[in-house]
Amino acid sequence: MKERYFIDGYNVINNWKDFEGIRETDLEHARNMLIDRVAEFSAFHGYKSAIVFDAMDVKGPESVEMISGCTVVFTAEHETADSWIERETYRIAKKGVKVFVVTSDRAEQDYVLGSGAFRVSAREFKELYNRAKQQIDEKVASLPGNKSRRELGARIDYAAASYMEKLRRK
Repeated sequence: MKERYFIDGYNVINNWKDFEGIRETDLEHARNMLIDRVAEFSAFHGYKSAIVFDAMDVKGPESVEMISGCTVVFTAEHETADSWIERETYRIAKKGVKVFVVTSDRAEQDYVLGSGAFRVSAREFKELYNRAKQQIDEKVASLPGNKSRRELGARIDYAAASYMEKLRRK
């Protein structure tokens, strides 16, 4: 089974310098930036990820949606992201799935370890993300035809190129 990542969204937003200035003026934009980065990281590695945001002071039930391949959770009224993550970590880890919880909250990290999951601090996750981003950039740069001009001939297979050349010459 593939690894699962549970990310405490606001914990990461409050710990990454990338979000300074943004989180204070446009929290929705900061959330969307984090979702994009987690989606990129997860897609690259083939992980399933859930980003959990506290909606503790917002009235209403839990909200769950898929955005860019990631599960995005806004917890129910009176529920913290920590309690949601604890519940799901326990449920999934006991099935033998390798679970990583991204948070810098020490109490949460201790619970995670006790549940048989792995802890990843916000800082460590930033390093993991940066490494994945660098690998993605290197793979894209190494694609055929990616050196200077974006010519189609360098990016399609020989049979397709030959067929198109025959059509062009008719």
